[in-house]
Amino acid sequence: MKTIKILLIAIVVLLSSDLVAQKRLTKIIESGTLRVGLTGNQPPFSMKDKNDQLIGFDVDLANLIATSMELELKFVEMSFAELLPNLKEGKIDLVISGMTITPRRNVEVAFVGPYMISGKSILTNEKTLANATNPQDIDADLRVVTLDGSTSEKFVENYMQHVKVELVQNYENAIQKIIKDESDVMVADYPTCAYAMLRYPDKGMVMLDRPLTIEPIGIALPYDDALFVNMMDNFIESLEATGVLVLMEEKWFENPYWLLELK
Repeated sequence: MKTIKILLIAIVVLLSSDLVAQKRLTKIIESGTLRVGLTGNQPPFSMKDKNDQLIGFDVDLANLIATSMELELKFVEMSFAELLPNLKEGKIDLVISGMTITPRRNVEVAFVGPYMISGKSILTNEKTLANATNPQDIDADLRVVTLDGSTSEKFVENYMQHVKVELVQNYENAIQKIIKDESDVMVADYPTCAYAMLRYPDKGMVMLDRPLTIEPIGIALPYDDALFVNMMDNFIESLEATGVLVLMEEKWFENPYWLLELK
């Protein structure tokens, strides 16, 4: 009898979860708008052009998703540390902002992807540091700058115990600190370091030849939104199967011409 009662409770919970997911997705569709959270200052994932319009890999991806759902796209810009709290509070529908899929984050929200594989790297003016092959090579009396609330911050905490850390709200500020010699090392995702090298080729900066880690980048969604997660998962698989993701990577990570659009 006790076993039957437990099974009935489990069935009710599962059905309730399905109803919540269905209501959530239905609400998004009925609203006619898809609210996407991003920072707007994580090049080449997202940044502003000369007309103050958002461009970047994640911006293109969000546009593709909204178009496929026949919804109007609304970008909601905020600091990186605010993205997941706002997602959990229902203020945005999903997060597309160069976010690494981690176990800690995955217990709070669902993830779809990865739509890209990245990894931690460093940007510096010190050519000797650019020969680093592991985090311990950088763990010295250095000034390190990185993004507040990011996996890069956690990386520094875990592997660079002897550095002086400064946290910033966007990577452009971090890059400027390297250029102005206010910091010795910027720790960031490999594409962000590569962007800095493309954007400021005459500033004497260097970066690692290869990432120090391997990190999957994905789309964050509410954990109780099973139907939405399933739909996004199928969409990302379709983009991968048709080669669209490869073309997007070539556009934003290999072709420098989009830099002419920036302020």
